[in-house]
Amino acid sequence: MRPTVNLKLLTGLLMAIVLAMGCASVSGTGEYNRSYDFAGIERTAVVSVDGIGGQANRDQVAAMFNQALLGLGYSPVERSRINTVIEEQDFSRSQITTAEGAARAGRILNVDTVVLVNVPEFGDNMSMTAQMIDVEDGTIVWSASGSARTGADMTRRSGQLLGAVGGAIIGSEVGGDSTGAVAGGVGGAIGGGIAGDALSRQRQEQSAVLVDQLTRSLPAR
Repeated sequence: MRPTVNLKLLTGLLMAIVLAMGCASVSGTGEYNRSYDFAGIERTAVVSVDGIGGQANRDQVAAMFNQALLGLGYSPVERSRINTVIEEQDFSRSQITTAEGAARAGRILNVDTVVLVNVPEFGDNMSMTAQMIDVEDGTIVWSASGSARTGADMTRRSGQLLGAVGGAIIGSEVGGDSTGAVAGGVGGAIGGGIAGDALSRQRQEQSAVLVDQLTRSLPAR
């Protein structure tokens, strides 16, 4: 069942605030196959986030895409389930980043499409690409790319906002309803920007704004 709160709207509003506070510039374009039946997609899965190191980093970016997909009416597979399948089937990183390997993983996950994300540039200047692939024939049905530059002087408030977004993502995935989203958002705001293997506040901002920019070109179900 889809969340009862408009998480896409929530994310968009928060991203607009964060953008005004610190992100200097963002741009992105995307195209989709106009003959493809996006309304017929029952389930999808973000099977690969490439170009950045650390499992926590990749999981955060994947969760941001899951949030955007939910807002567009798709039903993304939980990230932990994807990681389990990849480990059980002994997929290598290089295999899962190809259209053929990703489509094979998608068939195992019993989804209609898979999403591949790549972050070829990761720093003050960040670039990101995303593709949605039909698992039956391996064709690309949607592709988008973008870039963002953020200033070095980020505020604690921007970290709290991005933490709230991340918390809402996790809360909605775990709770499956508005209660989980609200609880996750509160927890995320408190814990936003925690050091370690997770993305820094600046990288969270760049990633979240880019994901929002890219997925605007993806048709809603």
